[in-house]
Amino acid sequence: MVLYMGIMKNVVEVKDVYFAYEEDNDALKGVSFAVEKGTYTTILGHNGSGKSTIAKLISGLLVAKSGEILIDGEILNERSIESIRRKLGIVFQNPDNQFIASSVREDIAFGLENYCVDPEKMDAIIERYAALVDMKDKLEKEPTNLSGGQKQRVAIAGVLAMQPQIIIFDEATSMLDPKGKEEIKKTIHDLHSDRALTIISITHDIEEALNSDYVIVLNDGKLYKSGRPEDTFKDKEGIEAIGLDIPFTYKVAFALKEKGIMIRDVAKIEDLAEEIWRSSLKN
Repeated sequence: MVLYMGIMKNVVEVKDVYFAYEEDNDALKGVSFAVEKGTYTTILGHNGSGKSTIAKLISGLLVAKSGEILIDGEILNERSIESIRRKLGIVFQNPDNQFIASSVREDIAFGLENYCVDPEKMDAIIERYAALVDMKDKLEKEPTNLSGGQKQRVAIAGVLAMQPQIIIFDEATSMLDPKGKEEIKKTIHDLHSDRALTIISITHDIEEALNSDYVIVLNDGKLYKSGRPEDTFKDKEGIEAIGLDIPFTYKVAFALKEKGIMIRDVAKIEDLAEEIWRSSLKN
């Protein structure tokens, strides 16, 4: 987990953003938050809370009704969208909608070709990022013959090959079976540990949020709460009141508290959560 020491640079800034799919029916209502460079941030919220809308606004797929979005200090607008998109990668919910080629190799190559990467350098780049997500031995396979988790790893390799500063995962595990979900969660976690990437994960997975650096909770198009996981999930009643759950380890802590057993050091709860989570990935 990244420690917050000193002043860190905000790589994403969302300032008083409003957005509406229909006139006079705002999906986002004055949302503001910042994401620090190199951190792993999860954005939580029930269906309709606005979390996927935020992902599409940050990536420039939607345009805000009002407010401002800055990426790496640059205001996102028509003039800056092309340069900003080179700093961003996004992995969507359904891996089947992300493939346009007949092999894994060709699919990873697609973005590189659009960036006019030297063809002589392309194979080395493709193999490097395929290996990074443990898919090098599948480069000649058809994407349709892969499992859900493998398809998402290919999608991640394609994004990584573009060398973005920020990767947004928009419900990237929600359509996968339990094994596929754990594969992708481990891949995301390893990427954040090994690379200077800023990761923003739009998710329903409370346990994933517990293992992130920063949590943003949306409710009814508004910012409900933001902060470190240990601070956010202390508000058990508030989180549950907006239709969300809290991590299992915090449930244990609250249950112990009701029996008069206090866990004073929140870090111990986090250590327990990390141990349980890592154990689940190995199994």
